[in-house]
Order: sequence, then C-alpha cells, then structure tokens
Amino acid sequence: MRKAKNDNHYVGLLFSLMLICLVATTAASQNLRLAKAFTVNEGLASNLVYSCTEDDKGFLWVATDNGVCRFDGKYFKRYAMAEGVPDMDVLEVLKEKDGTIWINTFKQGPCYYDEASDRFIDPLKNVNIRRDFVRLVLWTRRLEEGGVVFFNTGGELVFKNKKLVPSESRTAYRFFENGKPNWMYAGNINGLKYYAYLKSQNRLDSVLLFEKKEKMRLYEINIQLKSKLYVLRGIEKIYIIQKSSHGNPIHVVEKEIDENPLMIRENGNEINVSTAKGSIYVFDYRTDSLKFKISGNFFANSSFRDKNGDIWVSTMDKGLLLFRKSTLNIIRPLPPPPTRNNFRSVCVDSDGTIYGGNNYGEIIEKPRNGPVRIRSINAKGNTTRVVGLLKSQNKVFVLSEWGCFVDYNRLVRLETSETIRQLKKGVIYNDSIIIVSGVDPKGGLYKINTRTERATRLKVPLLRVSTLAVQGKYIYLGTTEGLLRYDYMLNTLSEVGASTPLKSARILSTTATPDGLIWVATLNNGVFVLKDTQVVYQVSDPRFLNFSVVKLQETDKPGLLWTTTRRGAAYINYSMDQGRFNYTITNLNHEDGVSNNVITDIAYRNDSIYLAAESGIAIIPANISIPRFDIKTYLTDIRVNQKQLPVATSYDLPSSDRTITLTFSGVNLSGYFDHFVYSLNQDSSMPEIVGNTLNLSLDPGRHVLKVRAVNINGLISHHVLTLYFNIRAPYYRSAWFIVVIASLVTGIIFLLLNRLKTLGQKRKYAQKKRIDMERNRITEDLHDDIGSTLSSLKVYSDVAVNMMERDAHKTKYLLEQISINSSKILEDIGDIIWSMRTDRQNMLTVDSRIKNFVSEVLGSREIHYEINIDPEINDIVQHITARKNVVLIVKEAVNNIVKYSKASLVSIRLYAKNDLLRIEIVDNGIGFQEDAKSSGNGLRNMKKRAEELGGVFQIASFLQKGTKISVEIPVTNIRDKGI
Repeated sequence: MRKAKNDNHYVGLLFSLMLICLVATTAASQNLRLAKAFTVNEGLASNLVYSCTEDDKGFLWVATDNGVCRFDGKYFKRYAMAEGVPDMDVLEVLKEKDGTIWINTFKQGPCYYDEASDRFIDPLKNVNIRRDFVRLVLWTRRLEEGGVVFFNTGGELVFKNKKLVPSESRTAYRFFENGKPNWMYAGNINGLKYYAYLKSQNRLDSVLLFEKKEKMRLYEINIQLKSKLYVLRGIEKIYIIQKSSHGNPIHVVEKEIDENPLMIRENGNEINVSTAKGSIYVFDYRTDSLKFKISGNFFANSSFRDKNGDIWVSTMDKGLLLFRKSTLNIIRPLPPPPTRNNFRSVCVDSDGTIYGGNNYGEIIEKPRNGPVRIRSINAKGNTTRVVGLLKSQNKVFVLSEWGCFVDYNRLVRLETSETIRQLKKGVIYNDSIIIVSGVDPKGGLYKINTRTERATRLKVPLLRVSTLAVQGKYIYLGTTEGLLRYDYMLNTLSEVGASTPLKSARILSTTATPDGLIWVATLNNGVFVLKDTQVVYQVSDPRFLNFSVVKLQETDKPGLLWTTTRRGAAYINYSMDQGRFNYTITNLNHEDGVSNNVITDIAYRNDSIYLAAESGIAIIPANISIPRFDIKTYLTDIRVNQKQLPVATSYDLPSSDRTITLTFSGVNLSGYFDHFVYSLNQDSSMPEIVGNTLNLSLDPGRHVLKVRAVNINGLISHHVLTLYFNIRAPYYRSAWFIVVIASLVTGIIFLLLNRLKTLGQKRKYAQKKRIDMERNRITEDLHDDIGSTLSSLKVYSDVAVNMMERDAHKTKYLLEQISINSSKILEDIGDIIWSMRTDRQNMLTVDSRIKNFVSEVLGSREIHYEINIDPEINDIVQHITARKNVVLIVKEAVNNIVKYSKASLVSIRLYAKNDLLRIEIVDNGIGFQEDAKSSGNGLRNMKKRAEELGGVFQIASFLQKGTKISVEIPVTNIRDKGI
C-alpha cells in the first residue's frame, strides 16, 4: 500500500513538472504557420491552457487553470464553479466516443457536460467509493468499446453512459482483438529492469524494455492508446509496444527524440508527445513515424488537430495558438533584424525571378530555381526606401527617394544632368519607356528611356501623382484631388469623372484590366469601374469599404482582379452581362501569412500573386478558391424575463413571459464566421444581429424565429436555426373567458338599465362624501393654522381698545402683534391655497416656494444660508397635504432658527434616497438642552406634520454647537396628487 502511494505521488510530481517547466525553442514545424493566438484579451479564461478538444457540434473545449471554456471560433464561454466545475484547475478535457465531454480536474475528480442544463455534472455525487486516490493526479483514456476511464497507480474509475460501473483490474490498459480482451502494461522489477507485459485471458507474455543503472534517475510513464502501449522514459526515448501477429507475441519499436518526453495523448490517427522543453512531437499512429514537430517561443502542453486539419496548441503562458496548414509560400531571405524582411515593393520577371525591396535600400533577387542574391543601392552611404521595382530591356530599375537606379548602381538623370528625387510610383508604358512619378514643384511626372537610361520631365503641372495605370496611349494619373488622363502621344491632360464622386476624390490606386476596364480605388468612396472614362459601377460593399483598398492588381484573366486592403488581401470575381455589372468579393484575411499583415505592394505573374508584406514576400496561387463554410447556428442560452431556460427548439410561454434574450453560436473554428441575420415570422428583411445576442419582446400568439450565420465574405449559410415561440394569450383573451364575460356583460347591462338611477344617486353620494372629507380636512387646516391666530387677533384687538387711552406704548405693541398675526394669516392662507392648486396656473414649485421663503426670511436678517434641493423633489411631492406639510416643516424650522438660534449659517437640503424623501436643516446657533425639545409648539408642529405623512421627525441639538433637524418621509405617501 505504501508503494502505491509513493508511485502516485511520483506521477503527480511529474505532471506538475510538465506544467511548471518553460523552455522556448526556435524550431519551426513543417508546413504549419501560426495563424492566431487566443489569450485573455480575446475572452479566454486564462493564458495557461492544458488541453483542448472538439465536440461533435464543432465547439472547441479548452481546459485552463481558471475553468473550462467553450469556443465557437469567435466567442469564448467560460464554465466555472457556478456551472458545476468542481475545481478551477481543469487539467484535461476529453470527448467520449458517444460525444460526451468530460473534464479532469485537479484533486476533485471528473465531471461531464450536460447540454440540457448547460452545466457540468459530478458523476460521483452520492456514490459511496474510496476517494483518496482521486485527490492525486488522474490520467484519462477514452475506451474504444464506449465509456471513459480515469486512473492512476492508486486505482481507476470507469464510466459508461455517464455512470460509474464496476471495473476489472487494469481497464485503462485493456484493448479488444476479435472481440476478446487483452491487456498491455509495463512495470519494473526491483526498480532496475523494466518489462512490457501482454496478457490475454489464459496467457501472459513479457519483454524486457530496458535496464536501469543504479545511479540513473529517470521516470517512466506508460499509457495504452488504442491497441498500442506507449512507454515514455525521461532519457529522450519512447517505446511503442504492440501485439505481434507472427513470431514473438510482443513487437517493440524504439523512437528517439531530441528532448525528454513528459506526456502522451491520442489525437485521431496522430500521437502527440509533449516534452520537458515545451515541444510536441507528432507521430503517425499507423506507421509510428514522426510527422512533424511543434515548437517555438512558447511552452506547449498539448496539441489538437480539429476537423479542418488546423492544429490548436495549448501553452503554459501564451494561451491557445492556432496553426494552419497553408499553401502560401513566404520568402524571408534577409538575416536579422526581422524588419529587414519588411518588404515595400515587389516585381516578378517573365522568367519567374522575384525582386523585392525593403526600407533599407536592399533588394533581393530570387530566381525560380536558384539561390537568393542580395543587392543594395546604398553605395553612397544613404539608406533609402525602395518604393518600386520595374524590369525593362533586361535591366532592373529601382525607384527610391534618392532617385532611379539602373541595375543597382547607375542613377537615371535628366538632360540637365539632374537626378530625379522623391520618386513614388512607376509603370511600364512600352518596351523602352517607363513612366515614373515623384514630388517636384516643377512637375512630378517623368518618362525614362530604358535604352538610353535618360529621363525627361513631362509637361504635366502636377506636384504629386500617387498612382499610375496604362491603357493604350493613355496614362491614368491618380492624385489627391481626383483622376486625370494623360494622352502620351498628344501631350494633353484631361479630368475624368468630373460629374461623379470621383471629382476631387483622393485616389489610392488605379489599374487597367484586359477587358478594357479602368479600376480606381479611392480613400472614402470605394472602388469605381470605368469604361471609356465613364463610370459604369461603384463597388460600395460596406465590408469592403471598412478597409480602404491600398493597391489594385490586374491579372491576364478578364473577370479576376486582386486587391490589398488594410487587413490583408482579397480578390474580386466580376462580370459584365448586358451592361449589368456583377461581382463577388472574397477576403483572404484568414489565410496564413496574410492575416494581420501590412501589405505594401502586389504583383502578378504566371498565375501567381506576389505580396510584399511586413513579414516577407508571400506567394499565392492566383486561382485560389476559398471554400464555402456552411456555418451552423446553435442556440446556446435563452433567458425569459432574465430567468434562464433549458435550450430547446420550441417554447410555450405564459403571457407574462414576453421579454426574451437569446444567445447564439456560429460554430466555425476556421474563423470565417462574421455575424448573424434573422427573420421573425413573415419578415423577409433579415436584419443583422449585433454581436451574438438578440433581444425580443413578443406579443401573444405564435412566432417563428429563423437565424442564419454569415461568413466574412457576406455569404449566408444554408443552415437555418428555427425556433418556435407560443406566447399564450392572457386569460381575458381566451374563448371560455370571452363567453363568460359576454354572458356577464349581458346580465350586467340588464341590471344597469334597472338600477341606473340608484347607481347615479350612489355616485352623487360618494362624490359628496369625498367633497365633505376634503372640506373637513381643509376646515381642520384652517382651524389649526388660522383659527388660533384669529383668536389671538380678537384678544389683541379687545385689549388694544381698552388700553388705547391708558397705555399708548402697550397699545402700540398690541397693534404690532395684530399686524404680525395678520401677515401670518395671509401667509398661511396662501400656503393652503398654493398646496391645493396643482394646475398649470400655479407657477411656484415646491423648491421655488421654499427658496423664496428662505431668501426673504434669512436674507433680510443677514443670515448666510445654503439651499440644496434635488430637481426631482418637485415630481415626488405631489399630494396636496404633502406639498403643504413639506413647506411648512421648512418654514417652521427656519422661523425657529430666526427666533431662537442666533445662528450665522443655515444649511437646508431636500433629496430622495432609498425611496425616502429626506429633509435636513442644520444651523450653527447656540442650540438648546434636551429637556427643551418638548416645550416648543414649533417642534411639536413639525413632528405632527411629519407623522401625518407617515414620516419620522428627529432633532439633535447641543449647547453652542447648533441644531440639526432630520425628517424622513416614504415617497409612496406623497406621490399621489389626491383629490
């Protein structure tokens, strides 16, 4: 038992070693090119990826140290603990023979994906087994007879139909031949001799693989894949053991590699061996031969080949790398730095020799079957960019900012012996004349006689010509201010497209095709097609215009035109049918070597396209055909009223469930998916879905939703995802309810006719009752607010009459009190009238009335004040009683401050928070003691008004530190406007 635990611990250490080591190599895999790297920036859960596999629908499942992801080619969806993943460190993802996706987690055992619930399920939940060996690293193997096994030296778990089943000994090392079981495994004797064993039902054979030296420290990993046993040693050697059909019962093949192997995985008919240096050796299962090696500036954990033949490499810190098998041939002939292979111009001779110029004044010559020669035009010590290359009279003409060089060493000069500088473009006019353009105040267009190597300035008053194209005797000149046509024979210049959008447009490129058409690429208006200077069509495809055409390139085949854009290359197939122009655009931005490249020049020769790019010169067959990907669309998530439902094709929903959010996946790992379009019911417009989520609000009834994927070239997939929704009508629209209601309405109408008078009287009574209630409330307000004041006026008046002759001073005081109370009555009546007026004639809002009052009272007494009232208060305080009480609470508090506080600063704030109206009034006055709170009528009135609105009144005061009044009133009590 102790030995089994030690062996298990040993295997775990080896697995951890594989995950920790990071050794970068520089070897390149055969005919594979890195197309794209997916990291956390693209939505991957982590840059540490252990493994990946493809399910039957085409999704790629990716195991990381931060959960498992499902990838449809464009969007990642992460599954973590909330989705049933028991441990975020997912070591491996495996597809069972029936398509079930399993994951192997660190120390928490296996789980499988349940599509109906869109989560992972623990098959060991509520299963009584010994789990100690699950805490160690588990290896996985898909069983050919169906099922999957998770195992280590401590035990194994066998699942069939997603259920744990009793297993025989060494199920992980079993295979079937002619329906009979066989076992193949390996082990050591006394830690020195290592044997491979072949066991059948009645026989056991063995063969010695190797003998370990006493001091040699090595590890061994043996895994059964299909009918072969693979034994890895940490000494750059692999043993492949197979049952022999003749002779010895066991056949052993030894394979040596350059690195120590760590792990082995099956991938179809390929066997992938991961090494301690982060490389992957790919062997052919049938022949046991090495197919290729995957390595680079990354540490590879594993690799997987998908249905399209592309290879996905899981790395330690570079995320998920996509390698494609490409027909492109990319030439990178110049040594470091890499920028020297950033070519700016390209030219191909009739014999197939390729010429490429870079930004360092260097030119490479690559004959069809010869070695690369490197030339330079830097003889004078001036490094310059090679902006163009032309071949004429068996001479190479190099255009640069320093001039035009012939055969790399002779400068072309004008008749005045001047050199022509700042050259930009060049084109061959005939077998002895080339036309070049540059930047020169005297005129930037020249002809060069390729025989005499002399240049002549043409009498064209143009400072700068950005592009040139030749058609017969005409030379089309693209400028920053439109397109011009130069007649070389007559030496005349004319404008093209004066009454079209070409006028004053910035021209990027022009070319002439063999069918007599002139193509003109502009910066902002797309591509124009001209026939005899007349515009016959404008290519305005938005997918095309999103990336301005940099260069147009004709071929010798009518109907085919190549272009370069800011995102790669594309070709246009076009036709003219009875004056109607038809075209299709195919982008090559996902082809290896073209994607993410900046392409500066393009050339055509011998049915091939040559691209000068930042990573070298790419060669593409001109007749390349991009396959049509019929992208399937899947519904991956549905939420109704924000509640998640299981994924299905039809839904029967109640009338309340009308807000539907749908998430889709256009599964295409090649990356050709672009967007979705949909149609609802009979609508044929098929609008685009932004992103991968569609929000719908459906009316009651039956609805049919159809969703289709569109690839990057605008082709709509044949596959249609059809979803059916039945939104049940509310009960009041159902037939039985309508019949019942109709019967009831008939009876009610009959009763109404007989009781109309009685109901009218009841309505009048109810209205009178409401009016009385409101009258009583107003009466109470008048009695409470005004009655007491009128009583005091009566008393003051009587006393003043009696005291008028006896005590003039006291009489004056009483008259002043009468005046003050009269003003208060007027003010109170105004407050009551204002609170009851809710029509448009009442121009003062709550905040305006409070601000006016505070300004009059505090401003006249030179007390500084701050008022902060949220604008939404006016909409919140609508009830008549609320309007009055809110204002009166503030007025009562301000009056108290003026009378008693001796404050110099007052802060008033009204705002709404957490469904409460909050009133805060703070002063810096002298304050008062706690026992004085209940003695004042003002405080009692404020508390009464707050409680009348269902609110809470609080006051805090300290001697010489001021007073704070706080009121909190529920918003629901004050919104209603009342009667």
